[in-house]
Amino acid sequence: MAPNPASALSPAELSYWHTSLSSHPPIRADSRSATAFRGLQAETGILPATHGSAHVSFADGSECIVGVKLEAEKTAVRARPSQNEADSIDLDGRPAALVGSASWISLTISPSSGARDDEPTLVYLESMLLEPLTATHLPDDLIINSRWHWHIYIDVLLISSSGLASYPLPLLSIATHLALRDTRVPKLKSDGEEDPIADDDWMASIYLYARGVGANGVRPPLTLLVVTVNDNIVFDPSHEEIKMLSLRMIDTPARDTMKGVPRDGDTDQGSIVPGVWTPRVGGINRQLLNDVVNAVLGGGVADNVITGLDSFLHLEEEADRRAGGRLN
Repeated sequence: MAPNPASALSPAELSYWHTSLSSHPPIRADSRSATAFRGLQAETGILPATHGSAHVSFADGSECIVGVKLEAEKTAVRARPSQNEADSIDLDGRPAALVGSASWISLTISPSSGARDDEPTLVYLESMLLEPLTATHLPDDLIINSRWHWHIYIDVLLISSSGLASYPLPLLSIATHLALRDTRVPKLKSDGEEDPIADDDWMASIYLYARGVGANGVRPPLTLLVVTVNDNIVFDPSHEEIKMLSLRMIDTPARDTMKGVPRDGDTDQGSIVPGVWTPRVGGINRQLLNDVVNAVLGGGVADNVITGLDSFLHLEEEADRRAGGRLN
């Protein structure tokens, strides 16, 4: 996890948070269960000058606006190398094994707090959102022909009073997910190896990720934030939960608090002081890590999140269809 600012929580507050989250079931300040997510409001198609957009806001006041743009760009790398040169050419004389490139996807996060471009947390969050996209078939879907491809630009605006300190990965991921599912690819009038010419009819465009009956079921990646407190698994932690867990349960060498490295002249290191809470030293065992994976995949949490987003998009489509019928 990327570094966060120093915690302002007192030892008594840290002890309270840790004791509450260690209970069975865990007691959370907002009365949510361990697998419950924060309430959110979402809408798509809010930016007219983009090919796809979304706006997501959480109950704590944090918001995220994502815009997606597609631009036709000339391709530098044309085909995957083949052992048999004859196999890499089809009947029309064109390369048959065209592959996409991760460089065709650009993602930028702009926090309202005005963080530096080289802020470690900002760079980390951008990587967490970009890497799952480049690992899918999305780059291959951006191919137009052997000479042209679509370059997709994803601009993310984060509006939060706590800035990057709240570790807004779930908010950013959900907003990016919805914006990509709202993205439409312009229909091309050109054929084959011709230079791409886009159709002016926006209704003739197709979704980047197919929807409705006959869709292949492929969706943009979605990143869930999960933390563990003792043996408890907690989904979508709040700002306070993340602040306590990231700073007190995980001590990195950069904070100069490594176990077993004594400071000169300090003879009381490691001693237990009555009334002062001390974080447990060490990571999580493999069984707990396996339980986390099972809770996400086998426990239905991920399916519930995807189903909820699918239902939201279906309701928006129905609302747009009814609005279009009234206009006609």
